Amino acid sequence: MSRTTIHLVNPFASAFGGSERRALDYHALLSTDADVILWAESDPDVALAGYPFRRLDPTGGILPHGGTLVLLGTFAERRHWLTRARPERLIIVYNTPELQRLRSLIEFASEAALPEPELVFPSATHRASAQMAGFVDWGFYDFNLFRSAPRPHGSDAFVVGRLSRDKDYKHHHQDVRLYRQLVARGIHVRLMGATVLSERLGGNPAIELLPAGAVPAPSFLQSLDAFVYRTDTIWREASGRVVVEAMACALPVVAGRSGGYRELIVHGTNGFLFDTHNEAIGYIEGLRADRSLAQRVGHAARATVVSQFGEAHIARVREYFLHPPLSTDGPAFR
Repeated sequence: MSRTTIHLVNPFASAFGGSERRALDYHALLSTDADVILWAESDPDVALAGYPFRRLDPTGGILPHGGTLVLLGTFAERRHWLTRARPERLIIVYNTPELQRLRSLIEFASEAALPEPELVFPSATHRASAQMAGFVDWGFYDFNLFRSAPRPHGSDAFVVGRLSRDKDYKHHHQDVRLYRQLVARGIHVRLMGATVLSERLGGNPAIELLPAGAVPAPSFLQSLDAFVYRTDTIWREASGRVVVEAMACALPVVAGRSGGYRELIVHGTNGFLFDTHNEAIGYIEGLRADRSLAQRVGHAARATVVSQFGEAHIARVREYFLHPPLSTDGPAFR
């Protein structure tokens, strides 16, 4: 029996992008059972130089052909080469807020007589917002790497932080005010992927601003006492990989209510959801005042993600990509 060929297509423009990391995880998961090819739509981030990319060049005729074609994200214009690719199966991993671009791509696939696209969503919340059927995959996490660890010695300050890509839309417009108010209460703030805030927050010794990737993510998270997270209102987080990683590190998470990660958080039990920065400050102050509460919430957070995204989850995702589901109403789509 011949092996399935799976083409994973993404810009691979950032080593810290969610769709890039997802594509690389799929490559690692599926390569044992299928011929998996990574297609870069642009010159890959130099930090990804060790991966076996093929540079997609439709003009030169270098493009995927046949097999299962997986488009991760809807960032680039793909219509001009999709019909030439002639995939046997077409999967779109939709993990951005760009719903109109997704609809346009689906309409084009129909007009071009391509296989009916199957959709993969990074959370049930994101699937519901699109009002379409599809498979839900939260992604993969190394729970041996992302785990709780003793705080580094040398500081008794309560440290609150977050990490993300270093983009404006990854930060809420009221976050600067939130961080300043935390500092005024004697709380240290540590932010990775936040140099975009330098003009507004730089120069304060209690606020540490790091470029994305300056510190390995597990080490950075293990330096915190609590994790705070929300994004700009124009960018609703489809799932929030960094939130799951923080939970895996047994951190109490204080997060804005709008992201897909909210379906993982039972408010007050394994994390906290807030609508205003004053609410966020209240929850963070409560965690600082009651370290046993912070510990209980953090341990419950880790238990949640380890339970939901362990081996059974990984096996379910492998089965989906290697064996097409019989129906979009079947168990794989729930």
